[in-house]
Amino acid sequence: MIHDVIGVGFGPSNIALAIAMEERGFQGKVLFLERNAEASWQQGMLLRGSDIQNNPLRDLVTPVNPRSQYTFVNYLHQSGRLFHFLNLPLAHPLRRDYYDYIQWVARHFQNVKYGISVSGVEVVDLEGRRLWKVTSAQGSQYLARTLVMGTGRNLNIPDIPGVDSDNVIHLVDYLHRIGQYGKDARICVLGASQSAVEILLDLLGRGHEHIDSVHRSFSYCLKDTSAFSDEVYFPEFVDYYHALPHGKRSELDKQVRRTNYSSVDKDVLDALYVALYEDRITSRERVTLRRNHAVDEINPEGRKALRIRDVYTGKAEEIPCDLVILATGFLDVGRSGREGLPRLLKDLSGDFSWQENYLDVERSYRVTPREGAALPDLYLNGLCESSHGLGDAGSFSLVSLRAKDLLDSITQRS
Repeated sequence: MIHDVIGVGFGPSNIALAIAMEERGFQGKVLFLERNAEASWQQGMLLRGSDIQNNPLRDLVTPVNPRSQYTFVNYLHQSGRLFHFLNLPLAHPLRRDYYDYIQWVARHFQNVKYGISVSGVEVVDLEGRRLWKVTSAQGSQYLARTLVMGTGRNLNIPDIPGVDSDNVIHLVDYLHRIGQYGKDARICVLGASQSAVEILLDLLGRGHEHIDSVHRSFSYCLKDTSAFSDEVYFPEFVDYYHALPHGKRSELDKQVRRTNYSSVDKDVLDALYVALYEDRITSRERVTLRRNHAVDEINPEGRKALRIRDVYTGKAEEIPCDLVILATGFLDVGRSGREGLPRLLKDLSGDFSWQENYLDVERSYRVTPREGAALPDLYLNGLCESSHGLGDAGSFSLVSLRAKDLLDSITQRS
């Protein structure tokens, strides 16, 4: 069978696309391939009490179709929790609630194959047509006229000697691994992001006694939650941003960065500061702040330790560490050059149009082929921060509108 569209991954971005296809009556043959046994989202960071930092109406469909059966409000209604949710003293929904919402929506769709880990994509010729061939680790193969990548971004793993050690994990694996370490284990959290502070609070809640917070900055920075700054998540901003030259986009990124990166919500920062102050009252020091420090090496000479260095004085020291948690985020497709490309596309990078290290992506999220390359249509769903702005930075804010734009283009081109 030749599918009209194959979507790789069935997380929030491609689930939103599936909703758009159903509600718009898309007639093509569509298949989604998901490596997990079920739809999931940030499973390793479903920390107790953590929220999504997002208005609940910015869900998978409401901004496009508030009457849809797939809205977050309808999920709450169907779950019998609407009035309890309305009574919550919270500004944003719990992360666990949105995780369940995503699974609830995903269960409505039958054109998904779970447990399929895609190992390769390539272009093939079939009776004069250029098609995508998708191969799974299980050996199955699928053909499609259009490919939509909704795999999520590559992990940002810093280039530090020893970073590939067994006792180093990325934040996406936090809940999967932390249970292996007792309260006396020495744990180092690298980074000053929202996730870093959430992990510190979770470790304190679990009773851990020896925690080091290592980051290059002097302090954790407050997230810019101004209503004016948050207009970067408006569709009008996407139009404006996409029309800018690459260099100008980078200048603008520096100004709006604090709305999403290297910054922390006030309630989370306050909770950490209070916890540290309470420890001072009882003369405890469960968390040691290693501010202004860079990591030079992990596990030097096989010892479970970190070699760190003050970035201003140059003073170096070594601290014991049984587990290193990288709260270092993700690589941005395009701005990180070819390293930022989804793993499945790296062998095809020479067939794409690039301007220096920036990938050319159309406003419709279609990747621009290089001149002379006969590529079938390829779309990036939720991977286009360098071309479309912060609305593509893992946020739910524009997921429904992105699905609409992407489907408009698929429909027109087919």
